[in-house]
Amino acid sequence: MSEFEQGGPRARFAGIRQDYAQAVQAEEVSIEQGAVAQLEADAVSMEQSAVAAMRAERATLRDSAAAVVATKSAALDRTYVGVLASPVVRGEVHTWFDLRTAFAVGLGLAVGTFALSLGRGLLRSLLR
Repeated sequence: MSEFEQGGPRARFAGIRQDYAQAVQAEEVSIEQGAVAQLEADAVSMEQSAVAAMRAERATLRDSAAAVVATKSAALDRTYVGVLASPVVRGEVHTWFDLRTAFAVGLGLAVGTFALSLGRGLLRSLLR
C-alpha cells in the first residue's frame, strides 16, 4: 500500500510512482506506472498507469487504462476507458461507453418506444 492513501482531509498533492493505492484524494495527483482503486482530485496526470474509478475536474492520461472516469475536461492519449463521462475529450481514447453512446442509446430507446406505442395505437384503431 502507498503512503499516499487518504482517509481524512484532502491533501494538496499526491504523487505515486510504481506503487498502488486504494484511495487517493488530493487537489493535484501525479501517477507514473502506478495503480489506484479510487481517485478524487482537481487535476490528475497519469502515465502508464491504471485506475478503477476517477472523479476529477481535469484529467490527462497517457498510455493508461481506467474503468470509470468522470471529469469536466479530459486529455487522453493511447488510453482505454470503460465508461467515460466528460463533456470535453481530446486525444486518442478507446471507450466502451461514453456520453455520445449514452445519448445515442437513450435516443434510440425513446424513438423505439414511441414507434411501438404508435404502432399499437394504429393496430388497435384498425381492429375496432
